[in-house]
Amino acid sequence: MGKVTSAVERMNGHRVYLDTNVFIYFLDRNPDFSRIVTPIIQAVNAGSIIGITGDAAIAETLVKPYRTGNLELVAAIKGFFSTAGFLSVQPHDGETFDLAAQLRAQRGMKFIDALHYATAIRSGCTFFVTNDLAIQSDHIIEVISLKALHV
Repeated sequence: MGKVTSAVERMNGHRVYLDTNVFIYFLDRNPDFSRIVTPIIQAVNAGSIIGITGDAAIAETLVKPYRTGNLELVAAIKGFFSTAGFLSVQPHDGETFDLAAQLRAQRGMKFIDALHYATAIRSGCTFFVTNDLAIQSDHIIEVISLKALHV
């Protein structure tokens, strides 16, 4: 857990974008990654990390419960994301979509990854937590890879 603790400490006080896979691993209690994402979610809940995500992350998280017809889980997930004081959920406006298109064109990112990354940039994030290896750090945002924290 040393790598996770170190990463959480580095993110303290910063605006941190949480990608969809963070929420899926946490909510599904993923056996490989739950112990990595739980301290991050706890730090966001405690307010030591300023947690940011986008509307697209919520939509992606809801796909499996909708696919299986589990409307109780859909309601629980919506409640999780709307918990007061927990997380800032950003909308994806025209400027964000335009930046996402630029990122896709320049960096070859998948569109949904570019949309998340554009949202993180426009939200002033300094860190981006993901398990998607196609999303790479640059001079604006440092990517924290969940795989790199996995021990």
